[in-house]
Amino acid sequence: MFRHLIEGGIWFMLPIYILYAVNLVLVAILVLACIRKQQPKNAKRLSENIFFIGSLALLIGIFGQVLGIMQALDAFEAYDNVSLSVLAGGFRVTMIAPAYGLVLFVFSFIVWIVCRNLCLK
Repeated sequence: MFRHLIEGGIWFMLPIYILYAVNLVLVAILVLACIRKQQPKNAKRLSENIFFIGSLALLIGIFGQVLGIMQALDAFEAYDNVSLSVLAGGFRVTMIAPAYGLVLFVFSFIVWIVCRNLCLK
């Protein structure tokens, strides 16, 4: 996990990790609110915030991937002969941030759907 933080680019992976932590705290609060049958308005707002955080993580990951590919292509343009293994390794690194963002987005989406169907009825 720490290796992916450094390898995927700290400027994009660190915000995604922070969004993971915030999202887990919000999910815990949402679960407690649903168990205690507290105000559906708060539960709806919490579920929407969870979904928003997941979407934001995915967008940050995609933005990091686009910038990484642009930097890789600039580096390849500067050199004449670039091996395919170096190219593949560069593209693998650019996929780390979107993968983490996508996992958080899917988790957030599932929590949002479950909350809408169970807690807010």
